[in-house]
Amino acid sequence: MKPVKRPRSASSSRCAIELVPAAGSRDLVMLSGWLLLLLGLAVIGHLHAPVEVIVVIGVAWIADTLRELSRQASGHIRIRRLQLDPQGKMIGHDSFGKEYKLQILKGSVVLRHWAWLRLGFDDGLYYVEFIRRSDCRTHTWRRLHLIWRHAV
Repeated sequence: MKPVKRPRSASSSRCAIELVPAAGSRDLVMLSGWLLLLLGLAVIGHLHAPVEVIVVIGVAWIADTLRELSRQASGHIRIRRLQLDPQGKMIGHDSFGKEYKLQILKGSVVLRHWAWLRLGFDDGLYYVEFIRRSDCRTHTWRRLHLIWRHAV
């Protein structure tokens, strides 16, 4: 009689991961914000509206975009590494070891080669981490996908 093989199963119970966002990925997010600021101003400049309306819309666009870039920079300053536990709970760590409980917000996506994580702090600040597969170890990337499918 042949021995019965147990079916293989994937368990996320022991696979908490640590992600260290790469400086290049963070720079790319900030650069895209500045480029979108300029692109928005170019679009606003081509509106068929009175000059006063264009100026008001342009100033509002600049203020809103600078506020978002400021939030992004604040998030980058606070967080140096991320820890995702098997239940999908995210904890951020600063360079001094202080922990921040983070919420994974709507709009977060984990795809085959990159992840776009919208993260929120308890104090209301939110920001984005862009993580590329090439910046992680293979087993860390696999664990991220496993946790994402099962817990998030």
